[in-house]
Amino acid sequence: MAVKETIQENNGNSTALKIALIEDDDSIRQLIEMNLKHEGFQVESFFSAEQLERKHNAGDFEIILLDIMLPGENGLAFAEKLQKNNIMVPILFISALGQEEKIQKAYKLGAIDYITKPFLIETLISKIKNLTRYFIKRKTASLPDNIKGVRINWDLLQITRDNEETVLSPKEAEALAYFLVNPNKVITREELISEIWGSNVYVSGRNIDNFLVKFRKIFEKNPAVPEIFITYPRKGYAYITEK
Repeated sequence: MAVKETIQENNGNSTALKIALIEDDDSIRQLIEMNLKHEGFQVESFFSAEQLERKHNAGDFEIILLDIMLPGENGLAFAEKLQKNNIMVPILFISALGQEEKIQKAYKLGAIDYITKPFLIETLISKIKNLTRYFIKRKTASLPDNIKGVRINWDLLQITRDNEETVLSPKEAEALAYFLVNPNKVITREELISEIWGSNVYVSGRNIDNFLVKFRKIFEKNPAVPEIFITYPRKGYAYITEK
């Protein structure tokens, strides 16, 4: 399976992004929804987290714009529930609460950004567009979220091991995904470069070597003696799941 069938780099294409907006203030909700739709985003709005859950699974969305002070379940409690249920949807908090402790808690619960009211709608739109440039959009459910206890968040390009987070670049994520959908198979440098950058672009093989160094630091018990990401001299590399 080609990696392009599994993930694709968003590159800021707003029309590909499905956004849930949870905001109890009618005027703010309508203003945000109208402007985001005008920018080409797919937006569905809700006045509470419970209303969203009655209609959808939160995982159906690619970004959630989330107020904190909501009727019923507040935004932080909702984010904590998503985290406990391993629903890794990027959250951009929109709140009048500007206290540092609230902001820090929001980030611990999966926030990718936090904007305080009042704000310019242009600022919110710019934040969303900037964030989408770093997203990898999953096309199938074939990519694992866990490798030997190491968690992978494909939406945020974050890998968590022993409570330490590592962020992947989009190209690193594409390389990792290609290995994972082609386990126990030797993959040449040329094949990886073609799949990730295309056949008409010159890319040094050192880029691939650097990817492997990073993957080993993240996933291997002993990066100096790898057991998962193996190099086969003069042949290529392989992601090994079988002994």
